[in-house]
Amino acid sequence: MPLALLSNHPVLGSITKDQLDRIEKGVWYHSIDLPDGRVIPGIIPVEALRARMDAFGLPADLRGKRVLDVGAATGWCSFEMERRGAEVVAVDCVEYDDFRVAHRILNSKVDYRILDVDELTPELLGTFDIVVFFGVLYHLRHPLLGLEKVLALARDTVLVESFVCDGHLSQAERNANGCYMEFYETDELGGQIDNWVGPTVNCLLALCRAAGFVRVEWKYMQEHRAGVVCRRTWEAPPDTPVTPAPVIGSAVNNRTGDPVFHPGKDEYICLYFRASASELKKEDLRVEIDGLGIPVLTVSSHGGERWQANMRLPTVLTAGPHQIRVRLADSGFGESVTMYCGDRPQPVRSAIPENATPELYRVSNGLSESRDFHGHRSEYLCVCFHLDVPHLDREDIVVEIGGIDCAPSFVGSADGWGPGEGWQANVKLPSELPPGAHPVRVRTQTGSASNSMEIRCGASC
Repeated sequence: MPLALLSNHPVLGSITKDQLDRIEKGVWYHSIDLPDGRVIPGIIPVEALRARMDAFGLPADLRGKRVLDVGAATGWCSFEMERRGAEVVAVDCVEYDDFRVAHRILNSKVDYRILDVDELTPELLGTFDIVVFFGVLYHLRHPLLGLEKVLALARDTVLVESFVCDGHLSQAERNANGCYMEFYETDELGGQIDNWVGPTVNCLLALCRAAGFVRVEWKYMQEHRAGVVCRRTWEAPPDTPVTPAPVIGSAVNNRTGDPVFHPGKDEYICLYFRASASELKKEDLRVEIDGLGIPVLTVSSHGGERWQANMRLPTVLTAGPHQIRVRLADSGFGESVTMYCGDRPQPVRSAIPENATPELYRVSNGLSESRDFHGHRSEYLCVCFHLDVPHLDREDIVVEIGGIDCAPSFVGSADGWGPGEGWQANVKLPSELPPGAHPVRVRTQTGSASNSMEIRCGASC
């Protein structure tokens, strides 16, 4: 039956003559395949749409999954995800009348919203198992910000398809090509004034990693368009770990040495941990916050089994406490520690006996195993002590350095960081501390000072 006769269909009878003329002229963006096997023709044929989707390796059964289609256009991807059983939300910055028509024809339950990428938030839409992000990135004035917005909506997988400026090169040439974007001020790309950037394939992958995705995999290249699968979660830990789980000492703000971070600022997490490894690369670490992975930027040794990893503060963290943990590629996860985003909550006042006296057993430069300090900006004093209490906060204790009372920026468990169980406090050296040897003690707010241990400050302190 020719498409013109579709107007006799009980549902399709409401389609206007103008809509029917557009269908017959084939000016829809996506072709739409109908349940009876017929096709409403569009600029992109169904075969090409299906081949693109299949290239990402999505399962045929998506029941129980929630999917977001960003830049839905005529809606083929939205309706295909729904056909596979998913609950689907479709968004675009302009309303496509063709989407509405196809929605009625297919008796679809897809939730269609008219929203720009800048308006997409978890508060408005919730979060999704899969986000489809086809043909949108190069239309954005701020592509990295757009990927961060999409990251915030994803519980795991984002499918990214974008124009790339080096698609004409061979795979070997693309692999060797640089990591850059072409910028289009007006209509340099395809005569369209809303095309802003053309990344290389290497740049597209780097943008996805920089946005916060921990696994980024190039899937295909077709003419000048590349497909990438991005994931927020790490692969599952090994069933039989080969090495012991790392033990975290602290997770602090690199600027302040405090476990408090501030949304909207470009801040970095310093994660200090012990791991039974003679060598570690950033590719060996799997860091999670609240069960979602974050990319590791650098990892460095502080001697022995002491390590430091640095990560960007994820842009998606909400205000309040968050749990951060780490594992190696061949280990399980160790215990998590708490970091805070936004204002730090009021401390829990600890039930510390009035005359409780800490027992100091270790003092060191937090950047080394030694007791020597050299006036480096990033140096801090790590103090480990025994105190038989179930809970400590940084407001509960004072560290004396050369007779000067100092407030610690961090207090937490020192399990695995010294001989036996105990507590660890991190504190910056006071600026007025002169060169030479200085005693260090720790005390509770109401108790006596501990035994003394000595540190040494160089001439540049």
